[in-house]
Amino acid sequence: MVRQDDEFPVREEFSPAPEEFPQPQPETEYLLPDSGAEDAAPPGTDHANPDPALEFSPPGRGRAETAAAAERKRRIRRLLYGAAALVLLGLLYSARSPAHSTIPAQGPYTSASDVTAPPSAAPTSEPTPVPTPEPTSEIVSKVPVIEPAFFCFSHEHHGQIKLSNTDALHSVYVSVRETLLDQPVWEHYLEEDEMKNGLFVLPELSTGDYYMEHMQELDAVGGWPKFEMSVKAWYENEAGDGEDTMEMTLSAQEELGIGISYWGPTYTWDEELPPDSFIFKPWEETEDVSYVFNDPAAVKDPTIISIDVVCNGRHAAPEEYEVVLDKDEYSILDPETGEYIPTVGITKTLILRRPDWMGESGTLHVTIVQRIAATDQLWTREFDYDYPPHYDW
Repeated sequence: MVRQDDEFPVREEFSPAPEEFPQPQPETEYLLPDSGAEDAAPPGTDHANPDPALEFSPPGRGRAETAAAAERKRRIRRLLYGAAALVLLGLLYSARSPAHSTIPAQGPYTSASDVTAPPSAAPTSEPTPVPTPEPTSEIVSKVPVIEPAFFCFSHEHHGQIKLSNTDALHSVYVSVRETLLDQPVWEHYLEEDEMKNGLFVLPELSTGDYYMEHMQELDAVGGWPKFEMSVKAWYENEAGDGEDTMEMTLSAQEELGIGISYWGPTYTWDEELPPDSFIFKPWEETEDVSYVFNDPAAVKDPTIISIDVVCNGRHAAPEEYEVVLDKDEYSILDPETGEYIPTVGITKTLILRRPDWMGESGTLHVTIVQRIAATDQLWTREFDYDYPPHYDW
């Protein structure tokens, strides 16, 4: 900081002449100076000549200052001059540099990579548009998709065909043959609307009915009828200048069928099956089955079966059913030895004892829902059952 008394020195004050000094003598008041002593200090002066080292010291301060103090002032003065020069350079640099705008931070921490450079003022050329690719048509095969299924519940056979991509399809022929006698059982050419529909279902076919019609011929060969389903299709080839064919043959896949019977009041010969009851029993011997009641959504796999029985508008309650393991004793002929081997078959059976709100005779409306392993679809059978049956023993 610059000292105020250095910039503006205090005016030197002189004490008034003491009264004891008399007025100068008249002969000395107008005395001419000596030319030889022109540069010397006038004689009789009150003050001594200043020290050369204090030549530039402010008046009134020189007597008290030393040479060291004067040197310290010169150093301070040089520092002040240097600082003033730096300030001046900074002002000149700021005047020549372009103005900078403040960029707001992008979040609590902002690095140099986070700051987007301002757009250039130089003219830019328009971007070249990217050409849009021309749409290409997907090549669709003319080969139709045909998915046949053939399955059976004991003697009861069912078949179906799913069809898609049928634009090039000309004709479809479906047939069922019995393999032991090599005879046709059923055949059909699909109509155009049947092909376009997407699903064709075969009528129910029974090996039991076929056996009754060809009993002597089948007994002669010692076998039970066996059905086989075939599908043959004709369609336009890929080149469009001819016709291709496809053919498929399927054996029936066995499913877990189930039947209903009425066990009359006099039926007392089976310990597991109580008289005067409705019996739901799989057609194949198995313990790997479970039952639910009027709940098709619970049928998640082929081993679960949903049963619903309605009589006079009232549903049988789940607690009115019971499950038993029904034993069946019989003998099996060993073809190698010709001997009969005693066998005991066990089947998980569902029983509905006739409740009091059902009459001694009447009609049940039965709904059976199960999942088919061949197609992984729910299969629903809904029918009326009269009791007691006409063949009551």
